[in-house]
Amino acid sequence: MKHVLVPVLIGFLLLLGPIAAKAMPSSGEIDRIEAATHVFNDFVGRISPAVLANAQGIAIIPGAVKAGFIFGGELGQGILVRRTPNGSWSPPAFISVAGGTFGPQIGVAASDIVLVFNTARSVEYIENGRLKLGGDASVTAGLVGADLDVTTDIADVYSYTRSAGAFIGAVLEGAVLTFDSGMNSNFYGVSDPLKMQAREIPEPARRLDCTVARATNSSSEYCS
Repeated sequence: MKHVLVPVLIGFLLLLGPIAAKAMPSSGEIDRIEAATHVFNDFVGRISPAVLANAQGIAIIPGAVKAGFIFGGELGQGILVRRTPNGSWSPPAFISVAGGTFGPQIGVAASDIVLVFNTARSVEYIENGRLKLGGDASVTAGLVGADLDVTTDIADVYSYTRSAGAFIGAVLEGAVLTFDSGMNSNFYGVSDPLKMQAREIPEPARRLDCTVARATNSSSEYCS
């Protein structure tokens, strides 16, 4: 009898494999996407429409920056979307951000960061494993306020931060961006939703994608 039950049990466990791999979004992942959507909406009016229209990728890092006297700092976790070949936007991917310095700011305590990628190459670095700002891709402070329609520098990435309610274009050097494969797998069922077809796109991800599409005058299959 045991000899019969063993292969039956093994077969049953194999059938459970695909079920176990199904995307199971947690409240933490949903909260991060919703926070990113809120932050991006707050930043849109401070970023040049021309910069947004040309964007090849956008990273949103809500509530996670501390820095000391010019040197040092720690960031946190965020969301990344990239432009697809047809001009629309990918589902938002989870990323981790570490390290970095803020210059020439002193005692920065920015609560939110938005990075606008001007080149597809800079986004591809993240997809291939990691991107170091200021190393793999040049980064400069994005213009805000009255100067937001003026282009004085062309870099791979423009950085924007919000500190104590004030929007500034602080240069973020040395920060390393990587995929959070665990969160992506849990949320989508795949480790890289920018390259692989996700089994499903949960509603919070659809809302963020649609928000970015509207801000950049792009199309999205998720906008009603």
